Amino acid sequence: MNTVHSFSGNVRTGRSGPEEGRNLLPIFHLFLALICSLCLILVPFSQAAEEVKINAPAPDFTLSNLEGKGISLSSLKGKVALVAFWSIYCHVCRQEMPKLDTVYKKYKDKGLEVIGVAIDQEPVETIQGEVRKDGLSFPILLDGEKKMKKAYQVRAVPATFLLDRNGVVMDKQVGVYNWSSPASEQLIEKLLKKK
Repeated sequence: MNTVHSFSGNVRTGRSGPEEGRNLLPIFHLFLALICSLCLILVPFSQAAEEVKINAPAPDFTLSNLEGKGISLSSLKGKVALVAFWSIYCHVCRQEMPKLDTVYKKYKDKGLEVIGVAIDQEPVETIQGEVRKDGLSFPILLDGEKKMKKAYQVRAVPATFLLDRNGVVMDKQVGVYNWSSPASEQLIEKLLKKK
């Protein structure tokens, strides 16, 4: 049996046994955890939809409204549209939605459609109750599975897309934005005048 003296004065055998393997086990677990973490981070980026760009067609969708009827973006062709992603639990969203409703009421007879896309997974009745509380009159669509949120690459709400009559994205705002500001109304009016 070979003995080796280490600097600490302990005696070790020259043979490797089960104890030597156990010393490497924590390092192996750390390495495995690192590889798994990288996969979890990188896989969503490789599967992500292409970012919605200004002056590019908006991704089409069909979602149910609060009454259960399916509404598609393509059915809005010929109208200028504001597509607003929001949540009933988002305080700033709840501040923005009444402003969007004001714009909707002002321009709906001139060809503007406002669509609220609720990303909540709550029952329809809960979302309906919150919509009633806020006094919203424009259609609310349900995206509880967040398919459209992913297709539009929405990372934060509120996120609102302004589309021209052909479904092309003309503007995108993330965060609270005053769509009834003079500059916003001027852009909406300009798009409404184009046939």
